[in-house]
Amino acid sequence: MTPTEALQAWLALEHEAVWLYPVVGARLDALRDRATTSFEAHRDVRDDLVVRLRTRGVEPVSAALGYAVGPLTTADEARAASRSLEDRVCAAVLTLAGTAEGDVRELAVTALRTSALAAQVWGAAPTAFPGLP
Repeated sequence: MTPTEALQAWLALEHEAVWLYPVVGARLDALRDRATTSFEAHRDVRDDLVVRLRTRGVEPVSAALGYAVGPLTTADEARAASRSLEDRVCAAVLTLAGTAEGDVRELAVTALRTSALAAQVWGAAPTAFPGLP
């Protein structure tokens, strides 16, 4: 996978996060603040990735119309969907860190740490090597 392909894969997950967290916040009052914080963080990353890709002369991948995340009717379901998403972001940025150089690699390593911590906020157990299966 090239760094550009890895950036696109990461961007696709950021689109999903920007879709998921408002749904979580709207459906579950108890998780609204956490979902809002997550939404804002992922929105900022998404916007940065779009700029980075366009700077490379690449058309950024578009968001899907919706995502298959389950019913999200309970806090446990919402936490599970959020953990899954953050884990997938960890895997995507780990892939990018392995293919990129310079500031893009630094961005990926920072994002790996951020997503691993976000997964823990949503209830994931800490892992020694975030992003690995």
